[in-house]
Amino acid sequence: MSSYYASVYTRPSKGTATERVWEIADEITRKNGRRARRKQVIDAYVAEGGNANTASTQYYYWSQKFDADNGAEKLPTRSSGQSFQLRIESSGRLVVPAELREAMELGPDGRVTARVVDGELRLVTPSVALRKLREMARKLVPDGRSMVDEFIAEKREEAARE
Repeated sequence: MSSYYASVYTRPSKGTATERVWEIADEITRKNGRRARRKQVIDAYVAEGGNANTASTQYYYWSQKFDADNGAEKLPTRSSGQSFQLRIESSGRLVVPAELREAMELGPDGRVTARVVDGELRLVTPSVALRKLREMARKLVPDGRSMVDEFIAEKREEAARE
């Protein structure tokens, strides 16, 4: 675990309410084949009688630890495996079937970034773009090196010189 977050956030003690949130997040992640979403974890924890604020806080800690442990890289990316014929209406609207929206990891806000590359329309959701960016960044940072610690050290040196 080379990341700052991997050393800061540790799994809560067994049998605690906070650890249950982590268990739920792990279960949902295994079931869906991708990192559990915040709302899914909170809803499941609240359905068991838990506090939504506790779930929200613990989900944040769990997700930081999950990402730091390269959990996102270990999961397969979702793919529908199918081709779909879609029609763009004269108004310019394009209806994307639910199966494709799920495979794209499209959030409830429906936001995507669109671009045309070699005549192809490419849509990417913020969550997928962020995951790809994190994967690229991980490859640039050697194991055992904390960019956060280096940045703080540089800032302290600058302040000392002033």
